[in-house]
Amino acid sequence: MARRKTALLMTVGTGIGGQVATEDLAHAILFSIDNSNPDIVIFFGSEKSKKTVESVKEQYLNEFEEEFDYFEFIHLEQIDDFKIYFEAFKRKIQELDGYKIIIDYTSGTKTMTMSAAFASMLYRKNLYFVGGEREDGVVIRGTEKIISQNLYPIYDDLMISKIKELFNTNRFDAGKSLLEDITKAKKDTYANLFDAYYYFDNVDYNKANKYFITKEFIAEWPELKKQFSLNAKALYHLNKEDSAMRPFYILGSLINNARRRAEETKYDDAIARLYRSLELIAQIKLNEYGIDTSDVELDILNKHGVEQEFKPDFSGKIKLSLVQDYELLNNLGDDLGEFYIKNKDEFLATISSRNNSILAHGLNSQTEKQYVKFRDLILKFASVLNPEMDVYIHETEFPEFEIS
Repeated sequence: MARRKTALLMTVGTGIGGQVATEDLAHAILFSIDNSNPDIVIFFGSEKSKKTVESVKEQYLNEFEEEFDYFEFIHLEQIDDFKIYFEAFKRKIQELDGYKIIIDYTSGTKTMTMSAAFASMLYRKNLYFVGGEREDGVVIRGTEKIISQNLYPIYDDLMISKIKELFNTNRFDAGKSLLEDITKAKKDTYANLFDAYYYFDNVDYNKANKYFITKEFIAEWPELKKQFSLNAKALYHLNKEDSAMRPFYILGSLINNARRRAEETKYDDAIARLYRSLELIAQIKLNEYGIDTSDVELDILNKHGVEQEFKPDFSGKIKLSLVQDYELLNNLGDDLGEFYIKNKDEFLATISSRNNSILAHGLNSQTEKQYVKFRDLILKFASVLNPEMDVYIHETEFPEFEIS
C-alpha cells in the first residue's frame, strides 16, 4: 500500500524582538517541518509573515543543502479575524482530502493559532506546536521539542452534550446521525438508546423493546436508572397482550406522547393524541362490560338493561361515536358515565374545539391554550377511570439528561 501523503498546515507569525527573534522562530518552524517530514507545507500568514518564511528557506538550504520548494503561502492580512482564518483552514483541509494532515500552531497571533486549534478539533486533525525553553517568548535553539495536543475529548464532550440535548427534545434521528462524529463514547449504546426511544415515541412498542437494553443503559447513565427501569417495566406490559395493565400503560404512553408533541409546539398533533386518549378511556371502561365500541352487540346492551337505541351502519355493525360511548356508560350507571354527565358542557366544548383542527374536520390550527384545556380534561377523566393513572403516566415518561 502506498504511503499516504502528509500535509503540514502552519500559522506563521513574525517573532518579537527583531531579526534574531525572527530567525529563532524560523528555526522552530524548520524543526517542526523536519520532524513531520511532510510532502507539502501550507503557511498561513500576513505580508509581514513572509519575512519569517524567507528565513525558513535560508535555514533549510543551510541545513539540508537543497531548496525548500514544497510549500504554499496563503496570504491573509486580517490577522485578528477568526472567521477568515478558520475558513481558510477549512477550505485547505477539504482541498487536501486524502492527505494525512498535521496542524502546527507554534507561531502567529492568538486569533490565528486559535483558528488552527479549532479547525484541528472540528476536523479531527493532529495538532502540534514546538515547545522548549523560552527567552522573550521564543523557544531557544537546541531546546525544541514537538508537543502534541489532543482536543478530541473536548470535541467529544461538546458533541455528547449536543446529542443529549437532541434526545431531550425527542429528535432521535438527528441525535443518532451525530454519533459518527464522536470517538470516546459507546456508540452502540447510544444508538440503541436512540432507536429504543424513537420506536417508543412512534408507538412501535415491540421494536422499542428490541433495542431497550436496560442493563446497558443503566451502566452508561446510572443517574437515569430509576426512569430506565420504569420504562422497561412499561414496555414489558405494553408488549404483553394479556396483561391487565396494558390498556393503562397505552393510555399513559399516549398522554405523554401528546405532551412531547406540545413541547415541540405541534398542538394539532398533541390534541389528536389526546382525542384518541379520550376514546381509549371510554373503550377501556366499556370493555369491562364486554362491549366493543366498533361492533356493539345488542344482546349485551339488553343484558345490562340499556334502552338507548342504536342504528347499524352500512356494514350492518353498530359503531359508537365518542359522545355515544360516554352516554352509554351513563346509561350503564357507571361512575365514568356519571362524571361525563356532570362535566358534559366542558366535554362537548373541548372536543368541539378539536373538531375544528386541521387534523380533524376543520381548517384551524390549535393553540397551546386549547391543548392545556384538553390535557386537563383528559387527566380528570383518566383519574376517574383508574385512580392510579398517575403511576402509568409517570412510568411511560421518557428520561431526560441533565446537561451541564
